[in-house]
Amino acid sequence: MLLKFTVKAAKGAEIRQIEALQKKLSDAARLNAVVGRSFEKTLRNHFRKQNRRPNKRCWRKQGVWNKIAADTAFAGADETSATVTIRNPIIKAKIFGARIKPKGGKKFLAIPAIEARYGMMPSALDDELQFRKTRRGGILGRINSDGTMQVHYWLVRKADVPRDPQALPASSEVAADA
Repeated sequence: MLLKFTVKAAKGAEIRQIEALQKKLSDAARLNAVVGRSFEKTLRNHFRKQNRRPNKRCWRKQGVWNKIAADTAFAGADETSATVTIRNPIIKAKIFGARIKPKGGKKFLAIPAIEARYGMMPSALDDELQFRKTRRGGILGRINSDGTMQVHYWLVRKADVPRDPQALPASSEVAADA
């Protein structure tokens, strides 16, 4: 992003003040460092605002956006640029979208069907859940006394995460903060 500054001096302004301002603005590395730190702050504030949004099912929050904000840091600046890094890999899926597939020799991804199972992996549970095959994968749940099943997880072979158009702040917000 290119920034343009215009300096207007009031009548009777001292030349020394104008020269001092010009000297500050001519140090590109320092100026980029200030802009980079400002961008880091803008990103962190934006991610924290995102964390206040309810999730798709209005279940309890896991603080994903707060974790992304914590992993955002100013990395450095030089004469031509400033670098801000986001070390959380989830941000890539939020910005660009992603296709998630099971890893480690697993066949299915477990998508929670009830809020009590949100944030828990089926393998970490002590409960005896029954598996039923479906056309698209399967379901894991508990068999009730009447023979019906209360579904706890849907098992799928892949999940597509759509891109989030609000994952990054608007360029107008970034420019205003810069």
